[in-house]
Amino acid sequence: MRGLLLLGVLAMTIGLAQAGNIDILGIRSAEYLMELSRNAVTDCADGVTYNPAGLAFMDDGIHLNFSGQYIGKDYTITGTLLGTTSETELSTDKATPFIPNFYAVYKSDKIAAFGGFTIPAGGGSLDYTDGLFIMPLLQTVLVQAQFGPTHIAVLNDGSMEGTSFYYRGLGGVAYALTEQFSAALSGRFTSGHRNYKGEGSFTVIDLTTMSPVGTTSAELDVDRAASGFSGVISVDYKPSSRVNLAARYETATELEFVSTANVASAWDPVMPYLADGAKQRRDLPAVAAIGVEMVVNNRFRLGGSGNYYFIEASDQGPDDGINDAYKDGWEANISGRYQFSDAFAGALGYSYSNYGGCDSTYTDLEYNLDAGLLSGGVNWQANDAIDLTLAGGITFSSEGEGIGIYTGESYDKKVFFLAAGINASF
Repeated sequence: MRGLLLLGVLAMTIGLAQAGNIDILGIRSAEYLMELSRNAVTDCADGVTYNPAGLAFMDDGIHLNFSGQYIGKDYTITGTLLGTTSETELSTDKATPFIPNFYAVYKSDKIAAFGGFTIPAGGGSLDYTDGLFIMPLLQTVLVQAQFGPTHIAVLNDGSMEGTSFYYRGLGGVAYALTEQFSAALSGRFTSGHRNYKGEGSFTVIDLTTMSPVGTTSAELDVDRAASGFSGVISVDYKPSSRVNLAARYETATELEFVSTANVASAWDPVMPYLADGAKQRRDLPAVAAIGVEMVVNNRFRLGGSGNYYFIEASDQGPDDGINDAYKDGWEANISGRYQFSDAFAGALGYSYSNYGGCDSTYTDLEYNLDAGLLSGGVNWQANDAIDLTLAGGITFSSEGEGIGIYTGESYDKKVFFLAAGINASF
């Protein structure tokens, strides 16, 4: 059991829902949540993150984009706690109240200089106030080392909270080589932060007599941090006045997380990568993206895009925080935008994300379930310089089933997004 448990918890991380892929938060502007297909955008400063090369085709001047995002979460794990026979639901509905994103572009003639700040990965906290199924299993390993193999730890009460936020600054330059073709180069610095807090009290049971022989407890409070650089190359091509094509490639962000333990934890022997000073790689994968935008008429436009996530190439070994069973992930998006009047526009979009996961990758703190996202929004042109966007969306996730030490557990998640943004051009 000890060997299986070690394998199971070594992959444990904070699996937050995102319209994107493993670790990556795809919604990085209110305009994205409104349309979902932004890889070929050329008329908004959020192109800094979705289509840098297209910025070279914006109007001359300064363009600013700011948005804030709210994420509502409902995660449920169903299973049977060690030492019990009845099925139990453990859940978390802790929302992420605010995720900011900001982009700025200065365009002059054929060149555009740009920069921004965004939250590219993570996205808040998961707080299981009744604990997790893995907790009595962790404690049982320690109990058996002390009392013998016929003893188990039964959870009396406990909790487990995980938080994950990544912060990114980026900047670069786009240049229009011709009236139809442009290219861009940019660099990015990413700082990742993860935190685990948990505690539990347990009763030690002797299975030979089915009698309690004592009590025990454990606590966890660990901060993990990493930082790294990456780059982006982007191209944009306009084959006609009504069609725009774009592509970009983001290099992987190498991240080696270093743990800082705020309390001494009895679980260090079974979760060594969370011990004080421990190091563990978990890179953000490289991404290849394409997009198309087509103007159907003076009121209606269509968009389509796709992202491919090189997760397997980010797997640096058996203890790097990325389960070896992960395959590369992908995402496909479609959108339609209609201009109702000079001042108001509305849009709908749909996205499907394949995270590359499977039953072998699902754990209590990471179950990246394939999901569809349906969203929509409205845009109001307040005046010649300012426009506002309001958008919302909801995910539809597949259900997952655990194997190994997670056999008998099922996983489900529902996520709601709300975003508001403002654009200003001068």
